[in-house]
Amino acid sequence: MNVVMIPSVSGGLGHIGRTAALARMLRTLDPAVTVEYLLDADRLRPFNIDAAAATGFRVNLLPARNRANRDAIVRACLGQADVIVEDTSRHLIPLRAIVPRAAWVSIPMYPLGDELFMDWPFLAQTDAVVWPYPRLLDFPPELAHVKANVIETGPFLALEGIPTRDDARAGLGVGEGEAIVLYAPRGMSFGRPFGERVLAGVFGAVDRLRVQRPRLRLALAAVSRPEELHAPGVPRELPDWVSVLGMISPTRMLEWVSAADIAVTEGSNMTFEAAALGTPIVMVPGPIFETWLLGTRLHEQGAARIVWIERVTPESIGEVFREILDDPTRREATCDKARSLVSGGGGVLAAGRLVLDLGRSQPLSG
Repeated sequence: MNVVMIPSVSGGLGHIGRTAALARMLRTLDPAVTVEYLLDADRLRPFNIDAAAATGFRVNLLPARNRANRDAIVRACLGQADVIVEDTSRHLIPLRAIVPRAAWVSIPMYPLGDELFMDWPFLAQTDAVVWPYPRLLDFPPELAHVKANVIETGPFLALEGIPTRDDARAGLGVGEGEAIVLYAPRGMSFGRPFGERVLAGVFGAVDRLRVQRPRLRLALAAVSRPEELHAPGVPRELPDWVSVLGMISPTRMLEWVSAADIAVTEGSNMTFEAAALGTPIVMVPGPIFETWLLGTRLHEQGAARIVWIERVTPESIGEVFREILDDPTRREATCDKARSLVSGGGGVLAAGRLVLDLGRSQPLSG
């Protein structure tokens, strides 16, 4: 069975991370399944090429198309697919008319505005719509038009084989007594001003806390080029207590999340993963409705520490870090609450079984 993943590549890494979790589950359920990525060149941020390559699956580009070459390009890129899984790239759904043999699964993100309602004619052409959010976030009524095809799975948390905190720390070489703050700039997908402010706040907070906690370290993941870390308040030559992990695989990223004492998050995907792994979360919600809503709900439930971007400074972030590190009782209760809020639903296992069932019901690719 051939499965093609088409994640949105115009923004951050959450869509690649989510489809990578599904891809790993598919290979677990059926090792004979082949998975590859197809990235839409028309809407591609180059940063996402590195991120897709880090999944370990084959990556192809869907070239720009016109009326003369559209059909040939689509057949070349998707003609062998048994199932196409598209994550927030609904503008491509009409292409299924060119490859009608393949099943099409759509994974929407939480609506930014009214686009989910306006796109229901696209969603109506799919075989299934997977809703990958916990009950903590309200199910959008806009999906009522396609409710018969919707499966609510909850977050895609492919955590099988991810070591516990102590084992992860040992495997990653974290020293005895070291405390790790993990932050993934991810190409500053919410814009340079936002990303630079968060990076400077996190760096400055760790720098200040090291006066009393010299074994506190900062790990920066999902960095493809050093210039991504250039920001006011952050030195070009980083001190030795900062580890730049580069563009690591999703599995290795989960190992770092498991090992960390604090995970600084901006988007939903890493927030869900940190919650599921029991890692304390400091969330600076990105400036979109989904992350605002998630941050608000986690704050209301006492499941994470939320710092809104307008209040991000080294001092404010440092105070939150200090409170987390100094109060293990509150830290444990907060992590337990966060884990409970992202649990439930069939998760990525249910999504994987759905994809396999659809693929097996299709005519054999030839």
